[in-house]
Amino acid sequence: MVVAASVHIVDHRSLERFDEAAGASRTLPCYMTEILLFGASGHTGRLTARALAEQGASFGVAGRDPAALAEVADATGAQSVRRADATDPDSIVRAVRGVRVLVSCAGPFVDMGRAAAEAALRAGVHYLDSSGEPAWVARLLGYDSAAHTREIAMAPAMGWDEVPGDVASTLALSPPADGRGPGGPGDLTLTYALPSQASTGTLRSAVRIMGAPGVWRRAGRPVQIHAGEWHRWAPMPPPLGVRSSLAWPLAEAHLAPLHLPLASLRTFVTAGTMARTGMRVWGPAQPLLAGPRRADAVAAILRRSVTTPTGPRGGRWTILAEGGSPQGHRNVVMMGMDPYGLTAGMLATGARVMARPGYGVTGVVAPVQAVGLGTLQAELARMGVTTDILERPEHEAAIGANGEGRT
Repeated sequence: MVVAASVHIVDHRSLERFDEAAGASRTLPCYMTEILLFGASGHTGRLTARALAEQGASFGVAGRDPAALAEVADATGAQSVRRADATDPDSIVRAVRGVRVLVSCAGPFVDMGRAAAEAALRAGVHYLDSSGEPAWVARLLGYDSAAHTREIAMAPAMGWDEVPGDVASTLALSPPADGRGPGGPGDLTLTYALPSQASTGTLRSAVRIMGAPGVWRRAGRPVQIHAGEWHRWAPMPPPLGVRSSLAWPLAEAHLAPLHLPLASLRTFVTAGTMARTGMRVWGPAQPLLAGPRRADAVAAILRRSVTTPTGPRGGRWTILAEGGSPQGHRNVVMMGMDPYGLTAGMLATGARVMARPGYGVTGVVAPVQAVGLGTLQAELARMGVTTDILERPEHEAAIGANGEGRT
């Protein structure tokens, strides 16, 4: 006997009931979709739904507000609306039945990400998310063995910051064209000139990142660092020029070592004199920002002075990857705009690749591992991101490697 479960999947046109035992609608044979987008009614979620539609993906949307989700579905042509709540993991497990890939845009992920990731494991579906939070990526790495066992891939941080960062890192340490592998571990320094625009969700995540320790690598081993603990003058490209920069925890510090042999890895963001002074003064209070309530309060204050996203012509950013390996020394510069649109495009592209029959990647992986270097480069170029590669003389590389000191 089949018993109908409480409605957790709703077709936004017919209010079709969902049969939990069957795993599909009983009267809509084409109801099931390849990709499910969780957190679709937020800023990044809505953009991702649009990107999935533009790329011709078969997808549904999920979240806890059916009315808001129905609006997204009507605007994008999503095939289904499914009720799921980050506070109820079972609801997400039910929602992902019949799909191949779960895309999560429900953050901050250190607070709300666990349910979706564990639902993907339980249901045996591939997973990717929009997180840029190092603490969340570090936590997700603990699922690597289980992901291999379930034969699924889990690709966190498929957004604007870590995707171009991972591509730049790979190009900066790429082996020679003859196909030989790298001759030994390399040294990598990443410096980000961040966009001046941010959504409320991004501000909340940024404050949480500031309050938690991150990791670098020295002599092949991870070492703990805090935001603003170290300072250097970064040789950013024109029109930026040489810029003051501060140590900053980035998810790429966890992702790059998954597929690149690294002796050292440092991550920075450009920052002016006021930011450097502020980090020195407020540094001892940083751990207080790790809690969600204090972080939300600080984010609300920052909201008054940080511009909200203005669309594809706003949010200019630059990433500099300085790489050194036995094959030589290379700078890779990536520049673009519209970080939220880029995140949506990366998530949509990644989900479509992972939904293909025969996709064989398993475990917790970096963006390049999940989607492929060539595919990511092509998609970034399509979205207006420029990539410049400059071989560096060895003496210049040595000078750049030493330009670091405590704040």
